[in-house]
Amino acid sequence: MSTNTNAASAGTQAIARAAALLRALATHGQSGYRLADLARQLQMERPTVHRILRRLVEERLVEQDPRSRRYRLGPLIYELGLVVEPPANLRECWDASIDTLAQHSGDTVFVHVTSSLDSVCIDRREGSYPVKALLLSVGRRRPLGTGAGSLAMLATLPPGEAERIIAANTVRLHMLGETDPDDLMRRIEQGRRDGYVMKHPLDMQEILSVAVAVQDPMGRPTMAISISALTYRIRDRADMLLPLLQREAKVVSARLGQQPGAGLAG
Repeated sequence: MSTNTNAASAGTQAIARAAALLRALATHGQSGYRLADLARQLQMERPTVHRILRRLVEERLVEQDPRSRRYRLGPLIYELGLVVEPPANLRECWDASIDTLAQHSGDTVFVHVTSSLDSVCIDRREGSYPVKALLLSVGRRRPLGTGAGSLAMLATLPPGEAERIIAANTVRLHMLGETDPDDLMRRIEQGRRDGYVMKHPLDMQEILSVAVAVQDPMGRPTMAISISALTYRIRDRADMLLPLLQREAKVVSARLGQQPGAGLAG
């Protein structure tokens, strides 16, 4: 293999590692990540992670809190995002539906899509009920397997594919408190049978989320829509909320099907 080929391979690997670090930092928002946790999650050597982070800090793609020493996404990420045109034509596909869900339920509605091995919250709508379940901010990224929305999407995949994704995310899920992959697979199987998933957030047992997947014509998950509220509000009104969620998921699916190249699943 030539020197040029070796250099190109090393450069490609460096880009992939930098992208993986940025995706990992996106999962923790402003709270940031410690160097040791990043290295463990990405299964990379600490000196390698530190070297890449140092360069990303120089480029303003990452910043480090001087007191906590934690790393988080930097200002250049925000500046670059400002020039990206929002997919207004796609937003119209779900906008009215999540308005309807928030108005009828009174609770908080989330829209999730897949991005590689992650689930990303791309929209949120708040209902009128005074106790808000603001579990996720728009743009929050988490590994697939965490939360009702991502489990609902995994439940529409073939069992082997869902199991591979959970296995690939095992380390990251464990760091978030999802320490039982078998339990996640049981929830996915149950969701496959029921057509929806209910799950408590790990750190908020008083909240319950119910989610359904939005599927493309081939049955693949395009996104998920979830409603989160106090547990009793979900359980006591499940007979009303589930048909409403499933109806609006079909509406969104039909609208997305009319958009050329509208698939959002990564």
